[in-house]
Amino acid sequence: MQISVDGGLEDLLGLSGRVAIVTGAASGYGRATLEVLARLGALVVGCDRNASELAKIAADLPRASSHLALVRDVSRVAECDAIVGAAFERFKRVDILVNAAAILESVDVDSVDEGHWQRTLDVNLKSQYFLSRAASRPMRAAKWGRIINFISTAGITGGTAGASVYGISKAGAIAMTKSFARAFARDNVLVNAISPASLRTPLFRRGRSAEEMALVSAEYLRNSLLGRWTEPGEVALSVVYLASNMSSCVTGHILRADSGAGVVHP
Repeated sequence: MQISVDGGLEDLLGLSGRVAIVTGAASGYGRATLEVLARLGALVVGCDRNASELAKIAADLPRASSHLALVRDVSRVAECDAIVGAAFERFKRVDILVNAAAILESVDVDSVDEGHWQRTLDVNLKSQYFLSRAASRPMRAAKWGRIINFISTAGITGGTAGASVYGISKAGAIAMTKSFARAFARDNVLVNAISPASLRTPLFRRGRSAEEMALVSAEYLRNSLLGRWTEPGEVALSVVYLASNMSSCVTGHILRADSGAGVVHP
């Protein structure tokens, strides 16, 4: 594939007019990704269960009426298919899928029950699988597509005792990424994963008291190679790379946009 840079940044990125589905779009990584893709000319489909926050974010996007906001529960296969179906019905194409939706509940190994296991796997892994499968169909027909799955350092290291099921779900997403990369490559559908830094997002803060947050934050900053928090927009720019023409020969890869966490916790 020949990539031209004669036309400048727009040719290099190739995002203008592309249709991008982003889950978990009401906060954190998903929100930052939705906003930056819209600013770079993509037509975005933001999905989240938080209707009020999603509506506010969608209203503030550039060319707000050009985009689509969907209040959906990605833990259900029928909802995953409906998200892709709604995007295709509106825009007649689906080019990019960013699987950013996730849940993280701190539960000790001995306290994990079937409900916790099922909720975590349904949102963090099942949704990525069935959304990717559904989105791959119009992408493969068009011979162009980008699927980016958010994983976590926990998927590589196994995570802490309080995040064991979360780590398992993210490890499954790594295997799924490689499996789909192999399956879809000849149709020019590239499937990659992104492992971001810990951010002060609602997902990170959920369930922690102010005192617990202070302790966790101090420990994180002590171990951070950069000595600072990573901003959601920084991670979103790494998503842009994987969604753009610049990654035309990259598939089955885990991009560690983690501020050097891979050095501290290889």
